[in-house]
Amino acid sequence: MNRYFKIKRTEEGLRTGKLVVNGLELRTPLLVHSENVIRYLRTEQVRATNTKALYYDPIVLAKELGKRDLADLPDLHRVLGWQGALFTTSGATEIGKLAKPRGYKANGVNFRLPNQGQLISLSPKKAIQLQEQSGADITEQLYRDVNYYAPVDDLAAAVELMGRWHSANQNELFPITSGGLEKLHRQSVDSVTGQQPFGYFVTQTEQIDSLAEIKRNLAAIIKLLPFESLRVTKIKANFEQLITVIRSGIDIVYSDVAVHEAVMGNALVDKGKRLDFTRESFSNDWETIDSECQCPVCTSHYSRAYLHYLARTNSPQYTSLILEHNLFWLNQFIANLSSKIN
Repeated sequence: MNRYFKIKRTEEGLRTGKLVVNGLELRTPLLVHSENVIRYLRTEQVRATNTKALYYDPIVLAKELGKRDLADLPDLHRVLGWQGALFTTSGATEIGKLAKPRGYKANGVNFRLPNQGQLISLSPKKAIQLQEQSGADITEQLYRDVNYYAPVDDLAAAVELMGRWHSANQNELFPITSGGLEKLHRQSVDSVTGQQPFGYFVTQTEQIDSLAEIKRNLAAIIKLLPFESLRVTKIKANFEQLITVIRSGIDIVYSDVAVHEAVMGNALVDKGKRLDFTRESFSNDWETIDSECQCPVCTSHYSRAYLHYLARTNSPQYTSLILEHNLFWLNQFIANLSSKIN
């Protein structure tokens, strides 16, 4: 599998780079949206927002499709008609909800999908195979997900298991535990034996409550990582968290910001300000969402008054149009942020 990553420039923590995966060239920092966007928009609409990559969770996908066997998962590139990059989580967070503590073994984890009853035994090697089978261009090593605020002993046990599961496969993302003291961060990094992995996935960031704690924690972890390696994390559907992690030096961010805000009825404008078109003040507003935005919605001259009408009549088209705008706006915002140091 063809993968390549190179840092171009850095400035005050923020850094830009180029990621090439299977012939696709991606500029970093990069916001990777979840495959949930396909539920509201056609694939060609998503591409028109300059979205270059999507991410998904194979365990969530199996649950949603009602699969009894993970081996039956389809290739999402083919199913979705998606020609961009596909990133995937290992499924660790969902598995953590389904597996009992005794289900975690030195050679993998045992768990059951809801309402299926069939016991699934997933080894770290099988977890990678599962991700590749379902179309992933960038895969992630399996790990035991423990809450960021869990007792230190639980976090230490998860780090120890992570080391046992390390496959020495340099093509995948290696998980780094966020929770606990710096000693555990260093132990996570030191778990890598043999060749250096392609990149690192910083776990548990989405569980952290405050922006200040996210910034402090990432600073402690990033100083331990090889400078040239790809840095990836997943955050809540929160615009402010997105900016915080990118300014901290993260290259790839998984988040559902665009979908979350659209479902809430919010259009993103002007440094993250949110417009809710259910408000009566928009009923006679004939401007577009954002006069400077070049997204398909704004350039098609859909007015705020029209969006107000769709919102008040509970039209599903409202969410689709707002999402289309939000995707483009977020992608452009990240591009503009990067251009300041290019």
